[in-house]
Amino acid sequence: MNISSLPAGFAALALIAAALIAPAAQAADTPPATTGDSCIALSEDQQIVRAGADRDVLLRNGDQHYRVVFTASCSSAVTSRRLAIETQGQGNQLCGGSRSVLKTDRASCTIERVEPLEAAAFQRMARQRSR
Repeated sequence: MNISSLPAGFAALALIAAALIAPAAQAADTPPATTGDSCIALSEDQQIVRAGADRDVLLRNGDQHYRVVFTASCSSAVTSRRLAIETQGQGNQLCGGSRSVLKTDRASCTIERVEPLEAAAFQRMARQRSR
């Protein structure tokens, strides 16, 4: 390699590094999906929006936002005084693939899937449900 090609090599290396870093930075803004074996540890800082929802609820966990979809109708989620998410008896853990349940006063509703949402979409959907 001659010396005149070194700057071009460094420039190519910098472009490759930038291309690899950009998708990782964008992915950090999007909550992780819960497909397959992935799970989400739920914090004490959470909000469940259930107004008018018997097929799904909206969940804010810290600064992450999700739509939690049930396998069947869960009408008790709308009226229950108590809501808790459990996975195989372990509280505050949310997994996809029908492994988690939403426990209400009267029933346990199986969670089919968890869909990540952007914060703005969560806010918009929450406002629409509260009307």
